[in-house]
Amino acid sequence: MTKLRPGFFLFALLTLIFAGCAGQIFHNSLSVSLVDLKPTDASLLESRGTLTVRYTNESIAPLGYSGSTHKLYLNGRYVGKAVSNTPFGVPPLNSVTQDIPVQFENLALVRQLMEVRDSQVITYTLESVLFQTIDEDNFQIKVRAEGSLDLRALAGSAK
Repeated sequence: MTKLRPGFFLFALLTLIFAGCAGQIFHNSLSVSLVDLKPTDASLLESRGTLTVRYTNESIAPLGYSGSTHKLYLNGRYVGKAVSNTPFGVPPLNSVTQDIPVQFENLALVRQLMEVRDSQVITYTLESVLFQTIDEDNFQIKVRAEGSLDLRALAGSAK
């Protein structure tokens, strides 16, 4: 009977380790990218817009999230934050898009637009936190995306 306890303990420990690794594999297989940025409202003190975000699941398991937050940086400078409490799922080996309202900080946004007024492409960084509940455990998955946006398309949508 004493010989069974060490074996059982080792089996339980290995099960926990592999279960934890499997969860991390699925979290690391999700990528986020900014597809579009559209201004919607503008005033002297604040501006609003819509971020279109694409979530891509590169694993064979479906993923579900209860909401997300996103910090947007243009050319390395923070310009606003988007928050969504809309649940979404991403099928295995697939992608979905979601439109999320964003609040711009006008002074930072005006500075950015002044700096890039002669260029046609702007770089972005999107720092996202995805909220997930599995059983009674809550997880926050942090994802960072970098890329570029064509300002000609952004100017065309503002007209």
